[in-house]
Amino acid sequence: MTTVHSRTNVNFMVTRVVVCSEKTFDAVTRAIESMASQADNQLLRQLKRLDTNKSFDQVKSAVESMLGKSGLTILVDFELGGLLTSQSGKRNKSKLYIIGNPLIANQMFEQDPAVGLYVPLRLFVYEDFDGKTYVTYDKPSSLLGQLQNEEILQVAQMLDHKLEDLVAIAV
Repeated sequence: MTTVHSRTNVNFMVTRVVVCSEKTFDAVTRAIESMASQADNQLLRQLKRLDTNKSFDQVKSAVESMLGKSGLTILVDFELGGLLTSQSGKRNKSKLYIIGNPLIANQMFEQDPAVGLYVPLRLFVYEDFDGKTYVTYDKPSSLLGQLQNEEILQVAQMLDHKLEDLVAIAV
């Protein structure tokens, strides 16, 4: 029996947003964490089990309870500063957030499972060597626009606004 594989390469443009803040790294990360609360990962693990008897309304209610004021939740965050140091030995402050809203992701996933490559979203906060704090992310509409699905694009544009609002408050 011969297995035939199909492979497609897709090239597309991405819009990266980089915002410089006058606030400290700690102030910016605190603001982000106050607007997008930390997800309850134990609850998420329980909800994703295939043998769970939870209805969609129960799952929806549980997810909604985790959402911050921004309508987003921090699924995971990584402090990278201890791992990333300059050659001079200075430790960098940086933090990567894996952030999103599983209910919104599900809307798009039902249209095209390939959205799983881009959602949840990534938001990166770092302090440069001059002490300036930056927040950067790739616009969801530019990432997901390459899927060429109008419904996904509309949701992605709404996510653009959510991230823009979150960052504007944080910085």
